[in-house]
Amino acid sequence: MEWYWWVLIVIGVIAIGWLKLKLFSAWQAKRKAQAERIEEDDE
Repeated sequence: MEWYWWVLIVIGVIAIGWLKLKLFSAWQAKRKAQAERIEEDDE
């Protein structure tokens, strides 16, 4: 394989990892906000 394919693969892996991290942190923040809202309703 030519060297530029390896560069494209590495860039793709980094992009997918960054996207997953971004989505996971957004999902986690949404769950935390929902949990806080539920706690406020219980009080």
